[in-house]
Amino acid sequence: MSDEAIQQLGFHHSAGQPSPVDVVYLSDLRARNVGHSIFDPTRLTFHLLQFVTAGHGAHWIDFERIPLQRGDVLHIRPEQIHAFDMASDHEALLLLFPAGTLRRAHIPHLAQWQTRTVLRPAPQDFGVLTELLRVQQALDTEANELRPDVVGPHLLGTVLASLTEVVRARQDGLAPTAQRYEALVLAFEALLDEHHATSRSAAWYAAELRTTPRTLARACRMMRGLSPKRLIDSHVALEAKRCLVTTVDTVEAIGYTLGFSEPTNFVKFFKRVAGTTPEAFRQASQ
Repeated sequence: MSDEAIQQLGFHHSAGQPSPVDVVYLSDLRARNVGHSIFDPTRLTFHLLQFVTAGHGAHWIDFERIPLQRGDVLHIRPEQIHAFDMASDHEALLLLFPAGTLRRAHIPHLAQWQTRTVLRPAPQDFGVLTELLRVQQALDTEANELRPDVVGPHLLGTVLASLTEVVRARQDGLAPTAQRYEALVLAFEALLDEHHATSRSAAWYAAELRTTPRTLARACRMMRGLSPKRLIDSHVALEAKRCLVTTVDTVEAIGYTLGFSEPTNFVKFFKRVAGTTPEAFRQASQ
């Protein structure tokens, strides 16, 4: 699949407002003629948070179908390949904002929302969050003297700070050892995002994190149910899949980019982790 087959979408406010924050209903998005199919593979240049307000459905992220139900909050990051599920008819409020809008203090646990993770706040908290999103919608669509470009980022900060508190409350409920392990695994996963082509050695990551391989292994098994090696391999394979469907680079070039000096080693690695060859995966994705 060439990179032209993956839609690349930038942030454009649905109401034409100058605000870097936008809120739309999923049903409205389905009904609009927006110039592209929301059901086709897409890579965004902005963050998208989906707050499921009714029904059951699913969303595709990085080649996996993520089940959703009322009260779920799903985070789609700019580097991910996503698509709305054609068979789903659930309703959701979608919060969109460019990456540059994020402030470090807003949501320090953003990296915790991995592909398979759906955050589910308590019902009363979810209700407060969706009311905040509707306030943002009113700012954008109703006549008033409040400037969406000024007020919007503050409302976004409130929503993200609230989600941070949800995550922190879950962490506070963990035993002290689990809290330390969770922080270690989050730091490990952040390093994987940055250095997946640098090393596939668990010992290397442990050294970078100033811990021992044994401690890292214990943390990963307790918090993710996987060894560090399995997490590393899964991350590298996912990045390989993204490259295979978003570029026309050769398998050899992709393997080299990901740190494999020999094409045969990359093909063997990909087949072991993904269950198919890189070329077969690319052809199937077409």
